[in-house]
Amino acid sequence: GFAFSWLELVSHRMFMPKLLLTKHQDGWPHVQRLLVSTLKFLEPSLRTAQLTESVRMFYKGTLKILLVLLHDFPEFLCNYHFNFCDAIPPSCIQLRNVILSSFPRHMRLPDPFTPNLKVDLLPEITQPPRILSKFMDHLKPSSNGTPPLISKEEIDAYLKQRQPLSWVQDLQKRLRVSPEAAAASGCHYDIPTMNALVL
Repeated sequence: GFAFSWLELVSHRMFMPKLLLTKHQDGWPHVQRLLVSTLKFLEPSLRTAQLTESVRMFYKGTLKILLVLLHDFPEFLCNYHFNFCDAIPPSCIQLRNVILSSFPRHMRLPDPFTPNLKVDLLPEITQPPRILSKFMDHLKPSSNGTPPLISKEEIDAYLKQRQPLSWVQDLQKRLRVSPEAAAASGCHYDIPTMNALVL
């Protein structure tokens, strides 16, 4: 019962839109944390794909919230896509696609069926995306001093020198999580670190 009341409160028309319409987008981080908490709450059920009727209803409610945000505040989803995708299990393609299909309202997407379309010649390709997520935190030591699986300095050094070749070959092993963590998460790799490495 609490989860449904909480979801209703978080998505209420007098709460969420007020936070998203604050000056200088000051309320965005708060909404992002609330949505990530919702996705983390759903994650164990979605990972195992064992949805009871109540979890199925909670999932549909969460999906509706994301669809409203996609329609009314697509820039919010764009700017925090990294955090949302980290909280969504890899098997939840529908939720992930809703997040990744968002694009800023001022941007006009090209028609993919245009003959001889050259994506690299589009003017929007020169604009870097705005990412408000702190994805670099996955490449830095944690607050308790635990070193990251892969550091930003290592990545920069490899990209600059292209040496040693063993760094790329060992990358797969370094991104693997412990068997206990793999059993708990249902994934053998550290997805947030992998996503941060790609960005």
